[in-house]
Amino acid sequence: MTDRPRSAPMPAALRAGRPPRHPALTIRCPHCTAAEGARCTTRSGRVTKTDPHPARQAAHAIATAVCPTCQVGLGTPCHDNGIQRPDSNPVHNARYTEAGRPAA
Repeated sequence: MTDRPRSAPMPAALRAGRPPRHPALTIRCPHCTAAEGARCTTRSGRVTKTDPHPARQAAHAIATAVCPTCQVGLGTPCHDNGIQRPDSNPVHNARYTEAGRPAA
């Protein structure tokens, strides 16, 4: 048998078998109305296995982070040169990063 070098200890989140919770779960989902702390659901009521709805992620970013791109404050939606961003992408990617998750 050969001696292999030891690797770093496994993080507690992996050891427990549970992935870290998405920060957007701290607010109510405006799309499916999932409660704070609960995962988003589909139209048929099934719990989604992926990230929260994009509307929930955008609402979380607007509520918790100042946008470094357009310099708007907490609770104010992003804009491009004074024009409101489209509903399909209401938040700048840099604001998502400030809110605690990688850019979409």
